[in-house]
Amino acid sequence: MESQYQQFGSPDNISARGEQRMAPQTGWKRMLVYVLYGVLVLLLLILLMVTGIKFSQLNKEVTDVKLLLERIGNGGSASAHSSGARPDVKVLVKPLVPVQGTCREGWSSFQRSCYLLSNDLFTWSKAEEQCRTHGGHLLVLNTVEELDYISQIVIIRYSYWIGLVEREHEGHWTWVDGTNYNSTPTFWDVGQPDNWDYVESGEDCGQLHGSEQRKRKLWNDADCNLVHRYICESRA
Repeated sequence: MESQYQQFGSPDNISARGEQRMAPQTGWKRMLVYVLYGVLVLLLLILLMVTGIKFSQLNKEVTDVKLLLERIGNGGSASAHSSGARPDVKVLVKPLVPVQGTCREGWSSFQRSCYLLSNDLFTWSKAEEQCRTHGGHLLVLNTVEELDYISQIVIIRYSYWIGLVEREHEGHWTWVDGTNYNSTPTFWDVGQPDNWDYVESGEDCGQLHGSEQRKRKLWNDADCNLVHRYICESRA
C-alpha cells in the first residue's frame, strides 16, 4: 500500500506541473491579443486616411460648384471642365441686349462685339498675341454700358488685361485697335495710373482691377510682365 501511495506524489508537485503547462499557453494568448490590437490600429489609420482623402476631394468639388454658381450669378449660364491643377472654365453669357451679328461658341455678345474671357494667365503681350490668333484683340472699352456689361460677366475679384498700353512716352496711352484714347471715357481706379516707381520696367499696361469692394470694374496700370487673365474682343 505504501508503494502505491508514493506513485501518486504530493498535491504540490501536481499543481506545479499544471502551472508549467499553462504558462506557455498564456504567453501565446497575450501575443495574439497584441497582434490583433496592432491590426485593429492599422485598420483605423487606413480608415482615417481614406476618410481624409474623400473629404478633401469633396471639399474641392464644393469649391468648384461655388465658383460655377458665382459665374452663373454674374449674368449667364456656365459650362466648365477641368484639366490638371488649374480648371479651364468657359462661360456662355446671355446677352443683356439684342445681339447684332453672331459670335463663335464660347464667346459672349453685347451690341456689336463678341467677348472671350480667358482663365489662362499670360503677360500682356502674350495675351494680346493670343487674342490675335482668335481674330480679335484685347478688350477696348468705348462706353460705360460696355464696361458695366463686362463687369457682370467677369469674376470681380480677379484682374484682367485689356487693350490699353502706354507707348512712346509716359502718359501716352493708346488702344490696341487704333481707337483714339482721348475719344473714349476713362475709368481709372482711385490714384491710377500711378506708374509705380518700385517696378524697374514701369507700369505701362492697362488692366481691369480686381476688387471685392465694388461691382463695376475700374482700370489700373500694371507691370506688363506680370501674368493675369485677359479679355479678347472681336466684331460680331
